[in-house]
Amino acid sequence: MLSCITVRSVVVIILVIGALVLAIADHNFRPTFGDLAKVGVGGYLGQLLPEANKRSGDSFK
Repeated sequence: MLSCITVRSVVVIILVIGALVLAIADHNFRPTFGDLAKVGVGGYLGQLLPEANKRSGDSFK
């Protein structure tokens, strides 16, 4: 189980937990912290699935 954890996974977990803590602490900027967490998780998932980019034919060569 622990062999699957990478540095990238730890960074995303810290990002999401940090955004959650900041959202709890500051009610005025909750949507901003939610967007930050969404971008981080989306980038993480995009790096996990590089085959999807190759199949779409939208490569920038």
